[in-house]
Amino acid sequence: MELTSLQAYDIEKALIKGRTIDAIKLYREGTGCDLRTAKTEIDKRLAALKTQKPHYFNDLPPTHAEPAKPKISKAFLVKFLLIDTLIFGGLIYYFFLSDNNSPAPRDANQSAQYEQKVPASKGRPKSASLPNHVDTSTYTATLSPEDSFDSLYNTKLSNTAYIRRKSSSNSSSYDDSNIERKIKTARSQLSLRRSASSNITPQKIALHKTSITLDGIIEDSEWAAATSLLVDTELNTRLYFKTDGKWLYIACDAPQEKTQGGYDQLRVYFHAGLTDDLINERIHIGRSSGLTSIRQTTFRWAGDPPTSNEERWKKYPISDWGIYRYAYGTSSMTSGHRQYEAAILLEEAGIHEGVPFTVYAEIETDPLKNEQGKFIERQYLGEWGDRNNPMWMVF
Repeated sequence: MELTSLQAYDIEKALIKGRTIDAIKLYREGTGCDLRTAKTEIDKRLAALKTQKPHYFNDLPPTHAEPAKPKISKAFLVKFLLIDTLIFGGLIYYFFLSDNNSPAPRDANQSAQYEQKVPASKGRPKSASLPNHVDTSTYTATLSPEDSFDSLYNTKLSNTAYIRRKSSSNSSSYDDSNIERKIKTARSQLSLRRSASSNITPQKIALHKTSITLDGIIEDSEWAAATSLLVDTELNTRLYFKTDGKWLYIACDAPQEKTQGGYDQLRVYFHAGLTDDLINERIHIGRSSGLTSIRQTTFRWAGDPPTSNEERWKKYPISDWGIYRYAYGTSSMTSGHRQYEAAILLEEAGIHEGVPFTVYAEIETDPLKNEQGKFIERQYLGEWGDRNNPMWMVF
């Protein structure tokens, strides 16, 4: 089984951050291979990363000259073998003996038996911390009278730095350019003037000061006062929204998602229909900690055709990744099934108090495949609204 682009990105991100064991685990979940194969493949990917993207590995020695072959003493060899044995033993425990990695059922007949064996996690998963202070200059900029969302985007497309970024491995990292800050400011001004049709009553988001620990565990003490929405009555999938006036908190409980592996993802979309050229802004949360933010537009590259595969973005309508600096998310299986939690800064996302905005959400699970294991179609545990019929919310 081949990795999806998102799975490959998550693995690369884990390797860059030094989380080799997490990378091995993600590779095994994505491909279904054994531990030894996964470890070998991850070692290859890490070596390739250090060659292709050395700026992520500042502690690497220079590679301009061929280093002299070191002499290896017997004592060093014994220590090396001992350490390697301990590491390999740790990997065996992590993947096969740990309570937090119960295997998924092989078929539907095993589901009931598997559900009884899913243990509660010992301790809490790693949580994301929200910053106490946010510098508004990191996501806003002063606009001139002629600046509009459309004109700014057309300027962005012709910007040399933007073209270089889109064609690099950095294209999914946070875009802190001045032109992007202007675009966010213009989008925020548009959303501030938006209103719902007279026949629409926006869903009220609970305003509550209770703090949230973003660890992928939906606890009553944190979410009892939240706006709760049952988005699939048969599967009992539920969304939660609340705000403290500064952050928008989102959670999702997916009781039928009981396997550690597979394609688990919560996607929440904002600003559908805000302009003709802005399709949506959205956040993605997968099986591990971290959040991806994307803006999808109808803008297209008007210049020369792509010169290489690295410029393939020029063939399609523009989507920009890394649009939110202040957005956090994580998920866990601590309760025995998948749960998600997220927080986004209201001002950066262009969501204003008292002003209605559009939202829709998708909770995706493993795709439907044929007997040969080939993809047939996407599968969902719940959907709330869609691009053409988004829901309206306000706080």
